[in-house]
Amino acid sequence: MTAKPSIGDKLAYYALLVFEKPFGLMPTSWMWRIGAGLGFVAHQFAKKRRAIVQANLRIVHPDFSDDQIGSLSKEVFRKSFGNLASSINTGFVSRRRLEKIITITGQENIKNLEPEKGCIMLLFHMGNWEVLSRIAPMFETDKPSAAMFRPLNNTLINDHITRGREKDGTQLFGRKRGLIQAHKFIKAGGILGILGDQYSGAAGIKLPLFGKETSITPLPAILSQKYDCPIMPVIVQTVAPGKWIADFQTPFSIPKELDKSAATEKLVPVFEKVMTEHCSDIFWLHDRWKVKHTLKYK
Repeated sequence: MTAKPSIGDKLAYYALLVFEKPFGLMPTSWMWRIGAGLGFVAHQFAKKRRAIVQANLRIVHPDFSDDQIGSLSKEVFRKSFGNLASSINTGFVSRRRLEKIITITGQENIKNLEPEKGCIMLLFHMGNWEVLSRIAPMFETDKPSAAMFRPLNNTLINDHITRGREKDGTQLFGRKRGLIQAHKFIKAGGILGILGDQYSGAAGIKLPLFGKETSITPLPAILSQKYDCPIMPVIVQTVAPGKWIADFQTPFSIPKELDKSAATEKLVPVFEKVMTEHCSDIFWLHDRWKVKHTLKYK
């Protein structure tokens, strides 16, 4: 049974309704710059979060000097906050405006998918990743699109955002209750997006990422093996304030004979390549390696 919304939930929901309209009308580039400014301020004062970001960056770039790590962490804060602010805007802009701020590359990889097989789109918390739920009509394929997501605790806001994400044809499956639906969707030949780059806790597989152990979700590999479908990495790169490129990269397959751990390990080189080449666009504010208990905050 769904819990009854609290007074706080209702107030937060009504506040969202009040503010979402002006956010949608505002130029996306303005929203990005406002967010980037907030990110600059947060970098100065959010000492604990800054320490986590810099610890993550040192794992990815162990050869970088302190000055290089410091400069890169500033850029991470700017882009992360700019992209988060923009995601509020891009959830409500028109189709015409959306096509001006997002460019799709790698359409041939989508177009050449086998008609009878599904596909796993391996997504990352990078750039304005929320925009991916709106661009399905721009794909050069008739395959339906869907994505796994983590429902919000506030059911009113969750239902409202879900309706907004699904208005362009992308179905959403909750990570727990929607897993059966996701299996059926892939089996029927659909394209399923899965965010796979963050710490997965007890449900994940412990594997080294950049040489340091962390928890990685096995779900993309498991589904790829079970339904003999390819995995297609998707990169969302910030190219200007309020503008992005969504690059749909060459698909790859996971051998069926591998066990769950070995199959999941096949994702690691993909993560490492994307996180290195597009480091400033990755949402490093997340404690990827659970380092916060070992940090000293300055």
